[in-house]
Amino acid sequence: MAYESSLKAKWDTQNAFDSVRREALNEGVNEGKSEVVKNLLMNTDFGLDKIAFLASVPVDFVLKVKAKLK
Repeated sequence: MAYESSLKAKWDTQNAFDSVRREALNEGVNEGKSEVVKNLLMNTDFGLDKIAFLASVPVDFVLKVKAKLK
């Protein structure tokens, strides 16, 4: 039982680390996509739908970036 308990603690810790890594990776990806969206908003006259399509993000993401620009 002690061995199983030790394994469970190890797996729980590993899952916590993996979760933090995924969140950090997602933040980096979103930051990069924010830059793409920002550049498209500032340098083109494309509509929100086209910008969302080009940046592979939802329209609400484009709206959030646009709101931050104002």
